[in-house]
Amino acid sequence: MNILIADDEARYRVMMGHLFEKWPEHQLTLAEDGNEAWTLLDDPKRWFDVVFLDLNMPKSGGLDVLRRLRESPLHKSVEPVICTASNDRETIKQAIALGVRHYIVKPWTEAQIADKLRQIAAKRAA
Repeated sequence: MNILIADDEARYRVMMGHLFEKWPEHQLTLAEDGNEAWTLLDDPKRWFDVVFLDLNMPKSGGLDVLRRLRESPLHKSVEPVICTASNDRETIKQAIALGVRHYIVKPWTEAQIADKLRQIAAKRAA
């Protein structure tokens, strides 16, 4: 799968990079904020199956990117995974209202990331 990680915290981007080294079947692209994530998502020469979105990023947050994904017919197949420290009820409700089926609260574990990827792969294969 082609996967985009959008997180403003360098340590989480590095951790994800190391994690995905174990899974060479996945191609990983990293973004430092929501604007960079959207630029990558909207590039017609690229495509992504999954985007891991932090919610609290500068310039444009994860919910903003998620709204743009949902409004764009070209991006309907991108599966968003919220991966954030935000664990309040209102934020979770907003994400669900935007069609999010996968929500991971930081700090995440390798098992959580692997489980989400398995769920998404199984859904795509069905």
